[in-house]
Amino acid sequence: MYASTELFGRIQVSGTPLATAVGSLRRQPLNHLQAICSRKFPEGWDRLNQTKANSRERIYTPQATALAFLSQILNPGRSCREAVRQVQAAYALLPGAPAVGVDTSPYCRARARLEIDRLRTVNHHMASRMEAGVAQGTVPWSRPVKVVDGTCLNLPDTPENRAAFPQAAGQRRGCGFPIMRMVGMFSLQTGACLAHAEAAYRVGEGALFRQLWASMRPGDIALGDRLFEAYGNLAGLLQRGVDSVYRINAHRPADFRRGRALGRLDRLLTLPRPARPAAGWKRKKWKSLPGQITVRQIRARIQEPNCRVHTVTLITTLVDPDLWPSELIVEMYRRRWQVELFLDDIKTTLQMDRLSCQSPGMVLKEIEMHMVAYNLVRALMQEASIRHDVPLARISFKGTLDTVQQYSQAMARIPARQSGKRRALYLQMLQTIAKDLLPVRPGRREPRCVKRRPKAYPLMTRPRRLMRDPPKSFRRTAKKSA
Repeated sequence: MYASTELFGRIQVSGTPLATAVGSLRRQPLNHLQAICSRKFPEGWDRLNQTKANSRERIYTPQATALAFLSQILNPGRSCREAVRQVQAAYALLPGAPAVGVDTSPYCRARARLEIDRLRTVNHHMASRMEAGVAQGTVPWSRPVKVVDGTCLNLPDTPENRAAFPQAAGQRRGCGFPIMRMVGMFSLQTGACLAHAEAAYRVGEGALFRQLWASMRPGDIALGDRLFEAYGNLAGLLQRGVDSVYRINAHRPADFRRGRALGRLDRLLTLPRPARPAAGWKRKKWKSLPGQITVRQIRARIQEPNCRVHTVTLITTLVDPDLWPSELIVEMYRRRWQVELFLDDIKTTLQMDRLSCQSPGMVLKEIEMHMVAYNLVRALMQEASIRHDVPLARISFKGTLDTVQQYSQAMARIPARQSGKRRALYLQMLQTIAKDLLPVRPGRREPRCVKRRPKAYPLMTRPRRLMRDPPKSFRRTAKKSA
């Protein structure tokens, strides 16, 4: 006999140790995040996968595993042992449930069975709903703006990770860590992560950016820094109906004596296609680009209170000065800095800077789960912003994360049949998120430096098996040499 439950999907119940617990699952969730995720994740995301990898009766079902994995991401530093203890404690509350072993191996194998495509579907669903919920008038432009930027991540030093993502060339073998390069594409309006691409460190950000073109739609605007300003990106996206705004590359001369004047320091130029294909482009694909394109070149001063004055030169395919005044384009680029804060929320607050999985396949799933956690928090921030009419940019990401952690545990103690009470607590959570606003900080600087001094230990210059303990007088020696 089979039964369908909210948590497990379709499982066999007759004659199994889980038979008595099935009736309790509707009243007692296995994970405190279940009530929050059920409102944001697509319907049926927890059903059995098509490959039947989880078709047998399992303690670590797809939903239980995914929620435990998500709980690890939302609580940086939480180990697999703690996730297993969480599942053990939840099962202990269910009458007749089987005993859960203390070993972490079954949970790790269950994480490996998670389908990465299913996680991407969850991300796409949340990002699409956030884009559809953007209120008119919140930004001075009507078209979707998708901002891109790149970053690097550190992976555990395992043979599998080293083979797929080699360490930097300047590091000695066995003394560094595998490095992954990642390019993310975010919505400038909502902050949602729309798509991302990863590869080894030797792969450039331009090549990874081209992998994200499939996620763009005609009418979108691509916004990026000078690293993405290249003829291939300008012309290739224009062929797809996507406009671009970039800071001009340092290798391109910014001559305001050429072209047709549209205003002060605003020129209309014609860029010819270079004869030689750019790095990473195949000759046939390069030849399919138009022979020349028309762009605008704009120079402006970005001045904010308590901040130094910047002079930037932009290049864009938004060539109509009536629809797109130069001030509007400059304002769009001024907000490009938001993507640095989006990546900071993921890498610092959620601690994706240093991943923990031991194999390349699991590393990719860990990154995807980080994006699920990030988009989940951003979706709650947007809902609180719309419901209580507060600026989304002033809602704290870390404050929202802390609020979700506490309120989700309180919601888990309310039986599922008391939906009204759960709904009231959910609305109170949104109100709490909306009240916890960041102060207005115009021109606030975000220096790329650390304040806390590291320990004065020497760097590892040889593999661990060849290292000896450094002399105890190292700290005194280092002070004298300084």
